[in-house]
Amino acid sequence: MKKNAIGIRCHEIGDKEKNLYSLCKAYFGSENTFFVMNVESKNKKIPGGFNSVIFNEKTILNTENLYWPKDVAWRCGDYCYYALWHALKGYEFIWLIENDVKLCSDDAKDFFSDFESVEQDFLAPFFGKANERLPFYPTAKVLEAEPHSCLFCVSRLRVSFIPKLLNLRKKISDKFKRERISPKLYPNDEIFVSTVGTRLGLRCAPLDKVSSYNFSLFSSTNMAGFLDRDVENVHGKFVMHPVLQEEKFKNKKFRGFQTVLTKSIPLLDYVTQTIRKCPDEKVKKDLKKKFLEEFEKFLRGIK
Repeated sequence: MKKNAIGIRCHEIGDKEKNLYSLCKAYFGSENTFFVMNVESKNKKIPGGFNSVIFNEKTILNTENLYWPKDVAWRCGDYCYYALWHALKGYEFIWLIENDVKLCSDDAKDFFSDFESVEQDFLAPFFGKANERLPFYPTAKVLEAEPHSCLFCVSRLRVSFIPKLLNLRKKISDKFKRERISPKLYPNDEIFVSTVGTRLGLRCAPLDKVSSYNFSLFSSTNMAGFLDRDVENVHGKFVMHPVLQEEKFKNKKFRGFQTVLTKSIPLLDYVTQTIRKCPDEKVKKDLKKKFLEEFEKFLRGIK
C-alpha cells in the first residue's frame, strides 16, 4: 500500500464528522487522517484528538495569489488539495471526502482497499467528458481544452501533480483579477481538475468503475439528498451522497424548490402577467390571496 493521507472536507465538526473521521482513521491511521477546513477563522476550535488543516485567503494559501469568489468553500474543493500539499509531506496520494458522503460499511478497508493497487493519478466518481447541459460547462471556456467533469465528493489525487494544478489555478486566478471576469464563470473543482488534469496528461479514471461498491445512490443534483436518520441503518457495499442532517436537508430541499419554481415558466408568466396587468388594487390583492390559498391547498393534499 502506497502512503496515503485523507482530508475530510467540512466547515463544522459535529458527531457526523467525528464518526466519519473515526471510520477513515481505522484504515489510514491516526497520523494520516485530517479535517480540512476552508473557513475564515484561523482560530477555529477543533475538538481534542483530531488532526486538522485550516486554511483561507490569509492562512496557508495566502502566498499563492489565488482567486477567492464568495462561494469558494463550496465551488473550489481543489483548494483543499493545495492546502494539504502545503501542510503535509511524504505522501504519494491524498484523498478528499466530503462530510455528507456515507460509506455504508463498518470497516473503511472494505471500500478503500479496492484502490491500493490502482495506479491512476486522479480518481473521482463519474469522471468523463462533460455534458453541455452541465451547469458549470460554460466555465470550462477559460481552460482551453475539451471539457471533462466528475463528482468531487470523494476523490484521490497523486501528490506530485498537485503543484502543477495549483500553478494553472494561479494563472486563471490572475486572468480573472486582471480582466475582472464575473465570479460566476470561475471553474469549479470538478470541471477544473478533470479538464486541466486531462490536458496535463494525468491518468484519470471514474472511481465508481474501479470500486466494487454501488454508486447508484450517489448524486449531486438539486433533487438528491437523504435525511441522515432515515439511512443510518443502511449497510452494504453502497456509497450514498448527500446524506444530510435535518437543517441542511430542509435547506437543500427548499433551494431545489426555488429552482423548480423559477424554471416553471408557464406558471410564473401567467401569475406575473395576471397580477401586473390587473388595474384594480383590490382585485389584485384578492387574486394574490386566492393563488396562495390554492397552492396551500395543493401542499396540504400531499401526504
